[in-house]
Amino acid sequence: MKVKDIGQTKTKEEVIEILNTNGISHTVANCNGSEQIRILFGDETNGCYNSPIMVQTCNKDICKVYPHEILYIAIENRKSVLYLTDRKIETNYHLEHWKNVLNKKSFAQPHYSYIVNLNYVDEVTKDFVTLKYCNDKYKVYTSMRKIGAFKKAVLEFKG
Repeated sequence: MKVKDIGQTKTKEEVIEILNTNGISHTVANCNGSEQIRILFGDETNGCYNSPIMVQTCNKDICKVYPHEILYIAIENRKSVLYLTDRKIETNYHLEHWKNVLNKKSFAQPHYSYIVNLNYVDEVTKDFVTLKYCNDKYKVYTSMRKIGAFKKAVLEFKG
């Protein structure tokens, strides 16, 4: 049986039945205790895109940050600064921490000092990445060393 009903809405039970019928290994995960679910395939272990990340700020407060709220992350004055859709958070985490925590399909690095959420990319030039959220625009530097891989990530993401 081939699955060609991509444009049609299926219930959770119908999707699970199709996966079982086709012998596709999967796990069902709830998202934040809501009605949303995510089906993880094979050995995939990451949670929902809407799952929060607990972040400790520079002043030792702890807050929840949802990945879809992150416009970009920048290194400024030896701190990583999360530019969110509604606020800015300074943390002591290294950029490596964010590269390991965030989904590599939705986030990419145009410069060694930045990680960008590909959902908000509006334009890419040799010098800047322009991000757009509502009526606001943000510019992030690019580097010659990282721009090629970044453009490839944007094309694969938007593809």
